[in-house]
Amino acid sequence: MAQEGYDKLINLTDSRYRLSMVVALRAAQLKMGVPTVLEPGTLSSMENSVTVAMKELETGAGVVWGDDLPPLDEVRRLVEVRKPEPVNTFVGTPFDDDDD
Repeated sequence: MAQEGYDKLINLTDSRYRLSMVVALRAAQLKMGVPTVLEPGTLSSMENSVTVAMKELETGAGVVWGDDLPPLDEVRRLVEVRKPEPVNTFVGTPFDDDDD
């Protein structure tokens, strides 16, 4: 976890282990499609999910940290991609019986 602000991050938790676990859980959520709470333009779009999670923790950007993170199964259910219903392009075109 060599990054600017590491001292601030370690002071937000009671151990390096908890810091690693919290950041890993949030990074997993980000990878599954849960959007970041950082302001647009805070980080480049090329940043990896661990860097984004650490920045969210460092800035206190509205993420509930610690044991209050939802289980990954619940997050998967929330961000599950639903299949769109097929669009019928023939709806609303009446048949004309007079052309025979």
